[in-house]
Amino acid sequence: MKFVVALLLFTPGFSVAAAPTTPKDKADAFFSSVIKNDIADGFDRLFDGSSIPQDKPQAVTLLKTQTQTGLPLYGKILGYDFIKEEDYGSSIVRLVYVLKSEKAPTTWEFYFYRPKGSWFLANIIFNDQFSLLR
Repeated sequence: MKFVVALLLFTPGFSVAAAPTTPKDKADAFFSSVIKNDIADGFDRLFDGSSIPQDKPQAVTLLKTQTQTGLPLYGKILGYDFIKEEDYGSSIVRLVYVLKSEKAPTTWEFYFYRPKGSWFLANIIFNDQFSLLR
């Protein structure tokens, strides 16, 4: 069984939040919602402060749908593990996670970008392969 989703979502973002949120905070909030089987809310949290939902609504809808239908193939979600964070200069952060399920794990890779003051999601990749763990 192979499940692969990669979506380049890079579009300029903006922040409307009063306090800055770190990329790790955004990813953790996402996984908290996913564990509760609230995929749509998870992605809404992940995109909070970003213009991506307005700029690419069809891509976001497809991402939510594919995730909602794909994750149950792996059984009940048991939790998640933060694997690593890599900084690329002062403007890009890569976060890697493993979402643990009864049948198999999925690996998740998030890229956040900060052109000025606020971080926003620029790219997300997830699949059931372990290549993202490097």
